[in-house]
Amino acid sequence: MNDLPIEDAEATLTLDLGSPESARLILSALNPETSSSPAERAKVRLAVEDSNLVIFISASDITALRAAMNSYLAWVSGCSRVLDDVTGQKS
Repeated sequence: MNDLPIEDAEATLTLDLGSPESARLILSALNPETSSSPAERAKVRLAVEDSNLVIFISASDITALRAAMNSYLAWVSGCSRVLDDVTGQKS
């Protein structure tokens, strides 16, 4: 078994947020996070495609990739719940 660490990990997450407006609002909320990462081990790029928020993550190792994925998924979840509360809709 190979015990070498995995380097240069990447992931693309595509999240259907129910509407293009919700996707754009959440993109706007998360955009500042892409330029103020506390560590240089992961780089993130965001895009909107129809009602989908697309999160592109490139990391120096699998641990950094997992941490970035968890952070962005938690932030999207929180933003989505706030939008639901404010608009009275389910995104």
